[in-house]
Amino acid sequence: MQTIQEKQPGRLWTTWLLGACSLLLVAAVVAAPEQVYEASGQGLKLWWSIVFPALLPFLMLSEMLIASGFVHGLGVLLAPLMGACFRLPGRSGWVLALGMTAGGPAAAEAARQLAGQSGLGERQVRLLTGAACFCNPMTIVLVIGAGFLHSPSTGYMLLLVHWVTGILAAIISVRLFGTKESAAQQSTYPTSPGGSARRPSMLQALYAEMAAARQRDGRSFGRLLGESVSNAVQTLMLVGGFIIFFAVMIRLLNVYLTPQAPMLLWPALLEQHLGAHAAVRFFGASRMETAAIGAILGWGGISGLLQVITMTRPADRGLSFAVTRLLHAGMSFLALWFLWDPWQQLATLTVPAYLELLPIQEGTVDPSIGRLLTLATVPFALLTAILGVLLTASFIISWRTRHSSR
Repeated sequence: MQTIQEKQPGRLWTTWLLGACSLLLVAAVVAAPEQVYEASGQGLKLWWSIVFPALLPFLMLSEMLIASGFVHGLGVLLAPLMGACFRLPGRSGWVLALGMTAGGPAAAEAARQLAGQSGLGERQVRLLTGAACFCNPMTIVLVIGAGFLHSPSTGYMLLLVHWVTGILAAIISVRLFGTKESAAQQSTYPTSPGGSARRPSMLQALYAEMAAARQRDGRSFGRLLGESVSNAVQTLMLVGGFIIFFAVMIRLLNVYLTPQAPMLLWPALLEQHLGAHAAVRFFGASRMETAAIGAILGWGGISGLLQVITMTRPADRGLSFAVTRLLHAGMSFLALWFLWDPWQQLATLTVPAYLELLPIQEGTVDPSIGRLLTLATVPFALLTAILGVLLTASFIISWRTRHSSR
């Protein structure tokens, strides 16, 4: 035992530190049970009313599409785009679209599942997760835009900037942490079934990828459906535990440990949903408020970082992911700061016809069945539109590559 401790002094030091922090946390909980109860309820409400219904269908859908081979077939079509821009295999385009539609936890879980079935390396999973971790768009538009800010148009500006700067940050991060070899490997199609060097047609490659992926999985539809539900709920329980834990941590830090610190500090650092709400109360309606919310959404919080590390267990312990998130936060802040005046002038000239479908109070949605069904179809329509844009861009890159090589 002494030899092991001498060889691994870092682990021994980490064990003592974690133990001391755990004791301090238990003491703080015992000293402030009422504050802990209120914070736990706040985190539970956030998870149950927003995160759970927003992620559950996408987590189930993602596992079923990966197992059926659809994602691998789609990867054949997206290979030119993902290889040229992100130096990743084409099938990772599904994870990118899913992250833009459903959020970071869904993208991280899809990347983990895709790595298990497709043999993605640790470096590729790490870069893919950093590229695809976005905030849920319905949360940005409905909860933050219409609920917190009482301005649906501002919510759409936040969403657009969040997407664009996130993709730019991912492209920069891939060139910082990726390898040039992976880019060349991902833009090629598989060889023909006979083993000849002749490249098959796109349809042949698409069918071969789908059939091979379906054969590797081998689960019946009933088993696949049951396991997708079970895995989705398990992932959501993990996400909910992180949200509730950090809600309690934020309350204890604000009230007892650092009462003189700004109320925005810990929410912005630890949890993006609570951080966005704190930014609204701290700044009020202003340019700084919008830019700060964009930066908080781009950063994602330490809670989001730990969720990704727990799901994907990257080799660098999340360093590249953290750098990507910091780039995303900085670019979002600058973009929203400079776009504030032009967007405000544009917003005064428009009246949204969809306003009756949006929540009026924080975190609430009209319980009308028809309106809920309308809102429920928006994420899936958004996913289809994003996939359409990615496919179009991939075909354009493929066409330009073919014509430039002639």
